[in-house]
Amino acid sequence: IFVIDNSGSMNMFQTNLSMNIGSFMQAFIAAGADYRMAVITTDRSSFSTVINPTTPNAQSILSSLIMTGVHGSGMEKGIEMAYRSLSFDSAAPGGDFFRSYAKLAVIFVSDEPDHSASWSTYISFFDGLKPAGDFMPYGVIGDVPSGCVMSTNISADAGLGYWDLIDYYGGLWYSICASNWGVQLQDLAQELTGRSSFPLDEPDPIENTIEVRVNGQLSYDWSYNPSLNSVIFSQDPTPT
Repeated sequence: IFVIDNSGSMNMFQTNLSMNIGSFMQAFIAAGADYRMAVITTDRSSFSTVINPTTPNAQSILSSLIMTGVHGSGMEKGIEMAYRSLSFDSAAPGGDFFRSYAKLAVIFVSDEPDHSASWSTYISFFDGLKPAGDFMPYGVIGDVPSGCVMSTNISADAGLGYWDLIDYYGGLWYSICASNWGVQLQDLAQELTGRSSFPLDEPDPIENTIEVRVNGQLSYDWSYNPSLNSVIFSQDPTPT
């Protein structure tokens, strides 16, 4: 579930996410992931569209859904909306979205702190929703503790609340002020799909010069995907 801040300062950030969502989707396609995706906002817990691998033009639809507009509440309550969606609204158990056997990721995208009740009050709900390790929050948020600056007139406050929830569960967060959203989104998608794919730091490598080590040992159980500029493993090791 993407939880998109739809307050007045989010136009540029929504645009960045929408324009780079292809990096996110391509990693899911490369992994052959059986996914379901939906979008809510920081003041709306319901959704009408669920995207899955059989959805025609899934990338275009997700890109459009992310552009939620900027007329939402200035008191962003992303955690509360995620809770509502998963407890009694569109994403709740028994509906077309929730799968008891699947891992659940909630991705918060906001340039301000969360204004829900204290993040810790939602832990018992999330803990009861999925077995340990099967629920994980992520964020594209303002840097903690001081926020960040994207340009002379665009900045973001620290994503407190979201950051605390993410840190508690051991998820990852990314800076909403980053200049290259494509790399961040690709990394996030690989995290969600099991990290069988790892992007290279440098573009256009000479393929026969790539050397991969897993736990310090040379590995040959991989292939190079030039469209993703990534090393793809057939299993699930973690290169060092």
